[in-house]
Amino acid sequence: MFCKIKSACLIGIDGFVVDVEVDITKGLPVFNIIGLPDASIKEAKERIKSAILNSGYVFLNSRIVINLSPADIRKEGPYFDLSMAVGILSNLYELNNEYMSQTLFLGELSLDGKLKKVRGILPIIINAKSNNIKRVFLPSKNLKEASYIDGLDIYPVDDLKQVIDFLAGNIKLDIYTNKEKLIKNKDYRLDFSDIKGNYFVKRAMEIAAAGNHNMLMIGPPGSGKTMIAKRINTILPDMTEEEVIEVSRIYSAAGLIDENIGIITQRPFRSIHHTATKTALIGGGRDAKPGEVVLSHRGVLFLDEMLEFDRRTLESLRQPIEDKYINISRVKMSQTYDCDTLVISAMNPCHCGFFQGPNEGRCKCTASEINRYLNRASGPLLDRFDLFVEVNPLNFEEFQSNKKEETSKDVKKRVEKARKVQSERYNGYGINTNNDINTKKIEEYCYLDKECKDFIKTVFSKYKFSSRSYYKLLKTARTIADLEEDDIKVSHIAEALSFRKAYYNYWG
Repeated sequence: MFCKIKSACLIGIDGFVVDVEVDITKGLPVFNIIGLPDASIKEAKERIKSAILNSGYVFLNSRIVINLSPADIRKEGPYFDLSMAVGILSNLYELNNEYMSQTLFLGELSLDGKLKKVRGILPIIINAKSNNIKRVFLPSKNLKEASYIDGLDIYPVDDLKQVIDFLAGNIKLDIYTNKEKLIKNKDYRLDFSDIKGNYFVKRAMEIAAAGNHNMLMIGPPGSGKTMIAKRINTILPDMTEEEVIEVSRIYSAAGLIDENIGIITQRPFRSIHHTATKTALIGGGRDAKPGEVVLSHRGVLFLDEMLEFDRRTLESLRQPIEDKYINISRVKMSQTYDCDTLVISAMNPCHCGFFQGPNEGRCKCTASEINRYLNRASGPLLDRFDLFVEVNPLNFEEFQSNKKEETSKDVKKRVEKARKVQSERYNGYGINTNNDINTKKIEEYCYLDKECKDFIKTVFSKYKFSSRSYYKLLKTARTIADLEEDDIKVSHIAEALSFRKAYYNYWG
């Protein structure tokens, strides 16, 4: 007898619907799974047999062949256990054919027939919906995650027996239709008011958040670079529902979602240690998995001690920072992942860290050692940053000051106001923030009057800008003007230029 059931698996971070074709005929007892299955799927034969027997059913002593179609795409993971078991048992029991068609069966079986949680449910459900699937049977522990997608009937089940009894008409299952609302979790333990002084750096952070501009902080150890960077999430706008689904889809595929929440509600903040490998940062490996730059999509990628990273690892960031996506090609597959991320980096001015600032006299590095250290960052990589700021340690008076600092809530209001201006300006053009402006549109969106043109011409000649640096200066000035809801003026360009001073101090 033959039957066909639908299941799904992950390819990269995308769901993919698979037809599970089960054929049972007379002959020598054999159980084969074909259609490019990986080792975890081949091992499912023993899991399925034990689960069927331990659930109180009979396992057919016949020739069983299961084909996973299409057969030219490699399938991985334990997603097909439930569908294969249901297909085998459909030859013994009269099951409701209405529920067998346009239905997705997902879940890993344990030996006693219980269903275990699988990763990647969110992208699978999204793909199933686009393929006109009407209902999904999945493990109860995946319910929260699946509940955020409308348009599908969700059946959370605990074990194989529950599924078969329902399909046989012996019991009833409740359809989960009460879809969860996307949560806006604003409870941050950190706040901008924790930061004393450093007003120039905090202003740069506000501009970076408003226009999604990449930023590099330079300063000695203990000056507060990491402390400031960790608070940027508190001033970024809340994610839209579309962004929540985008980010949650990535984290679901990576198996990083809390089953009690089922969704990512805050913008990601990924802090990477400088010993991270290129594969960990960019992604790759045998299965072309996404790396940290992809996991920080719509959020922040923080590179602490940037110049301590392996140079080849750092240089691999150039393309994803610029293009907002990354291609990962391997023998088995090639995947393209979105990585629209805000990059915040921090570094010491020299190997010992005391080349500049109030502790300059403590520096023991020679001029050649300092140059060698700074040259770990190439010119093209530095060109990817819009803002460069020096962070200096606080003096005793600043530490003792009781001056009330601005809260994250206050700064966030200005950032959201500027983002709203950008959203209205770029509505329908596929541009989210000023940092995304295409060079072809730069003159249209960053219009300069004669006074501004004369000023920027002088600046261009003095500092010998590259074309990328010139455009980044204009985009930064555009953001500063948006924070004031104004057109670009000389003062805005001058302020944008002040955030490149540190670059010329260290790299000429």
